[in-house]
Amino acid sequence: MAGAKHKIDTSFLTQLDRYALPLRNRVTAVHSGSHISTKKGSGLDLVDHRKYNPGDSLKKIDWNLYARTEKLYIRRFEEDKNLNMVILLDASSSMLFPDNSPNKFEYASTIALGVSYIVMRYNDQYMIATFADDVDYTESHKGREEFLRTIDNLSAISVNGKTKLADCAESIYSRIKSKSMVLIISDFLDNLDSIRHAVHRLSRHELVLVHLYEETEISLPETVDGTVSFIDSETNEEFNLSVGPEFKKEYASEYRKHMAELDKIAYDFKIPYFSININNRPIDAVLTIIGER
Repeated sequence: MAGAKHKIDTSFLTQLDRYALPLRNRVTAVHSGSHISTKKGSGLDLVDHRKYNPGDSLKKIDWNLYARTEKLYIRRFEEDKNLNMVILLDASSSMLFPDNSPNKFEYASTIALGVSYIVMRYNDQYMIATFADDVDYTESHKGREEFLRTIDNLSAISVNGKTKLADCAESIYSRIKSKSMVLIISDFLDNLDSIRHAVHRLSRHELVLVHLYEETEISLPETVDGTVSFIDSETNEEFNLSVGPEFKKEYASEYRKHMAELDKIAYDFKIPYFSININNRPIDAVLTIIGER
């Protein structure tokens, strides 16, 4: 899709202004932003809190805050301040599905920008790296002007190649210098060993998997019937199949099995996993990712 202009929805971004604090509790409060508390803990300045996740040390729970809110939060101290936001965005050929807009890449770019917008508002750093056969790196960004350039870059990027998540993780591993929050936004049409390897490689970070799909990828529409020509979007290989009710049933079963395996990988590594239909509003997807839905 070289030379094509992707249609990326930015109309909802200002609606995220009031949701900056929840994301800041999870992500950017660990940066050198404002609102640093004067409270002390373990000899360090307390910066902020984030929601408790299974596996977190019970010693870091703020029990006084629990007494007031009846919710579990972890204290974040000054030593945690060098956390960055890194978004790994799938730009392989399968992300150009469906033919109408928004396709998966446009939707993925939209929610990546939504998360980045919240980070940007507090003058914190974010990086969006696109990947397929190779990884296209950018420098970490700050500020509104850099954010506008990011929109332009994503709108013009070439989307092609195969999803190679394991190779992406190996390539980017050494480039993420400090503990970061890493969002992988993809359709995850890669083999499960590659996905598991990538998650394992990046699991030292605060990792989040965002799986995008379009409804007809799960359940083939009624119009797909009889002898049908299929084209692999990542290899351009064409093959003919006889499609009937039993085939559709088996196809749906295999796709859902793949989704269940993604969920299991996330469970095994104790990381968040979101499966999002691209027909949902982008703002709802962003609010789900940041814990507001």
